[in-house]
Amino acid sequence: MVEHNSAEACPAELPNFCASRHWAIFWLLIICSTVVVAGRIVTVRNHNTRGESTFFSANDRSRWCTVRSLGDAGTYAIDDVIVRGQPIHWDSIDKVRHVGPDGKMHDYSSKPTLLPTLVAGKYLAVKWVTGFSLAENPVIVSRILLLLTNVIPWAIFLWFFAKFINSVPVRDWTRYYLLACAGFATFLSTFSNSLNNHVPAAISVMIALYFLSQIWRHANERWWAFACAGFFATFAFAFELPAAAFTGCAGLICLLRSPVKTCAAFVPAALLVLTGIVGTNYVAHGDWRPAYAHRKDGSVVRTFTADDEGRERVTESLDRLNWSALPNEFDEVAGELGIESPQLEPDRWPGTSAQSKRWVVRDRDSANQMVIVVPSQSSLNFQFLRWDNWYDYPGSYWLSSNERKSVIDRGQASQATYLFHCLFGHHGIFSLTPIWLMALAGMISLACGVKMAGRFTMNWLGWLAIVLTVVVVGFYVSQPTINRNYGGVSSCLRWVLWLAPVWLVSMLPIVDWLGSSRKGQTFCLLLFAISALSAMSSMDNPWTHPWLYDIWNWTGLPK
Repeated sequence: MVEHNSAEACPAELPNFCASRHWAIFWLLIICSTVVVAGRIVTVRNHNTRGESTFFSANDRSRWCTVRSLGDAGTYAIDDVIVRGQPIHWDSIDKVRHVGPDGKMHDYSSKPTLLPTLVAGKYLAVKWVTGFSLAENPVIVSRILLLLTNVIPWAIFLWFFAKFINSVPVRDWTRYYLLACAGFATFLSTFSNSLNNHVPAAISVMIALYFLSQIWRHANERWWAFACAGFFATFAFAFELPAAAFTGCAGLICLLRSPVKTCAAFVPAALLVLTGIVGTNYVAHGDWRPAYAHRKDGSVVRTFTADDEGRERVTESLDRLNWSALPNEFDEVAGELGIESPQLEPDRWPGTSAQSKRWVVRDRDSANQMVIVVPSQSSLNFQFLRWDNWYDYPGSYWLSSNERKSVIDRGQASQATYLFHCLFGHHGIFSLTPIWLMALAGMISLACGVKMAGRFTMNWLGWLAIVLTVVVVGFYVSQPTINRNYGGVSSCLRWVLWLAPVWLVSMLPIVDWLGSSRKGQTFCLLLFAISALSAMSSMDNPWTHPWLYDIWNWTGLPK
């Protein structure tokens, strides 16, 4: 039976009854989804690694290493955590290496520091209450931490989403359908049994989005709404770098409604989170920039210029790794950088241009290093650069010399091919989760001023969704080849998962229009079924290739 608009279905004399009916169904959907997520966590176990654990990939192990190291040793360095010979596998390819406070080289997680720091605080509380540790009881402790980190926030996410859609004059069918999509038909639920940044980022976006909607509709909204919008919009940025675009848009929306409250509430709340982001990163790495920003060589210290004959002689000595045959200027620069016993190594970094040459100089007796670069084939200059590529260390997974590196981690050379697979191919936003087709149509409709219930518009939401989608997809497509890897081994294009709340609410006008007929409802349910099955296909382990990628491999189609 086709539902009527809720404004018509709820007589004026029965508003409380209608609200109670809505929330009875809302709570049923929220509880069912939350129970499913909790059930997956309390039974999560990875049988495919040495020793049973709840760790599925290098990505989540990297964060767990930091949590364990902080909770057990009070340091962000993970050297003692990733040592061999433990009952389960702890090591991760998602790590960097740089000089620590003691002047020695140490391994660190390459992941942003705020999330594992917050989880480590919970770990200390769990360890104090239960006496269990991640070293001796990794399965039970990690399950408890996942319940605290993912399950309760997941219910809060769905509750705020229900409040949002309940504030918009659409059909009851539309509300129930969208809440079911949020709970079961996106890959957010797939990743809920893993320690990852995507789920908390999406939850933060949803909470901020709710307060932004209230602020936009009611210019006199209280100051704490602006504070909540600033806090959670910036919290999303703490987990996802491209979410800086969302933080900026949120600030602009608030500024347009009330400059005073934005300055008095939004900005201080945002600065509070930024302090946590920058502060924990500096404590961890002794640097303001996050670890993943250190993927290139540092600044030029000095330049040595040679003639044609000298260039050939110096290049030959460098290729032979014969430091003693190099000019005295090389020893002088090495001495300036504290390298007393220079040892040359050939370049193994995949980011080096084919037109340039690069060598690494390490000290046999200390952690001091530098890089020598010839910028182009015709250049007579030898540039001495400070060491700043924390991913370039002996044995690093990311070196070009690593023959074990998976095909997907080598990156997609063609930007056009990458864009196709991100949208419609084996990692496609629309091919894996076809309900997002309605989100695309919805955001365009909202931006064009489509009215719901003949009077209600959300132009700001349509433009917000369009801007964020274009910026985020464009950001990842424009990355260097080595970074165009679809998020590595992952069941979907996980880098856009934090946009799920924005896309879900963008579906409102299209779902409401389709919901006015049986054929439209059938179409919506078909898209829901495909999306939900797609999300469920990797429920046991979100860190696997998408089902569509496996089919692509089977058919032999180019990737």
